[in-house]
Amino acid sequence: MRTIFILLGFFHIWVTLKLTYNEAIVFKFTNAVCESYNESWFVYHKCRLKAVSRNKTTLNLNGTVLHPAYDIGLHAQIFKKANGYKPWVVKAELDICRFVKRAYNPVAKIVFNLFKEFSNFNHSCPYVGPQIVNGFYLRSNYLPHSIPTGDYLLSMTWLFDKRPQFSTKIYFIFTEDL
Repeated sequence: MRTIFILLGFFHIWVTLKLTYNEAIVFKFTNAVCESYNESWFVYHKCRLKAVSRNKTTLNLNGTVLHPAYDIGLHAQIFKKANGYKPWVVKAELDICRFVKRAYNPVAKIVFNLFKEFSNFNHSCPYVGPQIVNGFYLRSNYLPHSIPTGDYLLSMTWLFDKRPQFSTKIYFIFTEDL
């Protein structure tokens, strides 16, 4: 009987710490800006955030690739806000067709794992037709290490045949108040 009370006590402490830790982290979207440079190749139908609760905002993107794309590149960079958005640690250029076959960039792999279950573009090239991200929200438990508290911008420019076709800019905040 005594061991049951001890186990219940440890369980209670663990649940209390777990709830306190999760409530102390705010990791949510603040804005999303999408722009198509060439509407004969790619058209955005929807690019918006939806507030689900006080600490949860979902991202919904819907666009259409009008012609089959075999050579897709990505220029991505993370900016941190400090008197305007300044370049932060991460800047990457990816070959998307190669990356989907075998994830070779560890930072891109982290970002891809965050949203792959909410999207339909986790297949190999060619990409054509609707490309959807639906109900995507940020989860801090998928990050391997915490990042500094602040406002961030993930800027992505998508290239088809080495020419910029569209851009996606996602603004988010990360606050750790432990």
